[in-house]
Amino acid sequence: MSDPTSDPVSSDVPATDTVAKGMGLTARQKAALDAITAHVGRHGVMPSRSTLAEAMGCSKNNAARLIQGLVARDELNTVTRGGALSGFGGAGVSVFVPAYLAAQLAAFCAANAERIPAVVADAIMLHLDQLAGGE
Repeated sequence: MSDPTSDPVSSDVPATDTVAKGMGLTARQKAALDAITAHVGRHGVMPSRSTLAEAMGCSKNNAARLIQGLVARDELNTVTRGGALSGFGGAGVSVFVPAYLAAQLAAFCAANAERIPAVVADAIMLHLDQLAGGE
């Protein structure tokens, strides 16, 4: 089976419209990730599938499929397979922060088109460098 994102001739939709640049996400997955990030920014918690479905204008089953795709691409993680969303990113260690901090982080990332795991990793590295006396 050919990959429609690498062969624009095999699709009626240009690859740039189908997949979000640099993230390997479809436009719909990117929209779902943006909606999830915005929800966390407003409420400090991950949305339920019902809440995501409402935000995306789709069924709960479609919202669940979008979430599964985002989990498979390590954009989100869950406590258990198919379970409730627990955070952003899929590799490494899960770190839980207070809701107010999660909301601020998500709002910052949404406003600056940043990925939450990347911002957290950068912040931790900067902090560790400062503790070690680096600049």
